Amino acid sequence: MIPLVVVPLPPECPADVSLWRVDIVFGARLDDPVFASLSGNERARAQAFHRSMDALRFAMVRAALRALLAERLGVAAEDVPLASDEAGRPSLANSHAIDFNVSHSGDHGLIALSSRRRVGVDIEERATQFDWRTVAEIALSSHERHAVERLAVHAQTDAFYDIWVTKEAILKALGVGITKGMQHFTVWPRRDDVQGIATAPLSMPPGYAACIAWSAAALRT
Repeated sequence: MIPLVVVPLPPECPADVSLWRVDIVFGARLDDPVFASLSGNERARAQAFHRSMDALRFAMVRAALRALLAERLGVAAEDVPLASDEAGRPSLANSHAIDFNVSHSGDHGLIALSSRRRVGVDIEERATQFDWRTVAEIALSSHERHAVERLAVHAQTDAFYDIWVTKEAILKALGVGITKGMQHFTVWPRRDDVQGIATAPLSMPPGYAACIAWSAAALRT
């Protein structure tokens, strides 16, 4: 059984959005019964990772996603019709009935679902020795970079991660990759309007930053 924890959402989050945390079990094996629902393509993708930890993160979150969708659709987990769009974002094949998004980092994964709107989610393990300036040019607007630089040194990395997860959740809700210009919009300390996408930070275990994003517009049926 995959460990799933329901994550309480902030009050501003719509009632149709739900979120689960997956706690990765790194002692598992890809041939364990818990992964029986994975497709052949999903197994091949998991086996392509060079590090077993990365393989297990992907496989465990994907198996948990299949279980959650199966419950909502009333089908077996292995029969959930998953597909990916041109940007690699997973979706239900030939259906807009449920939108979902996943993310994983370190010991945890997140799965967001909604029957009414687009959702995006991101979680990142905060690396204390990470130099945020090495990616500032592609990740931060000039306004954000100046704002982060004005913080005390010990607070700068945390601020960077909070900005990063917010931007990635927005872009994932929109269905575009991070190469589409994280540096061209601002989310901190003020926020640009980004095509009707709202966000909220998430409470996570110590050492992690996370954010959920959702669209105001309803899904097509």
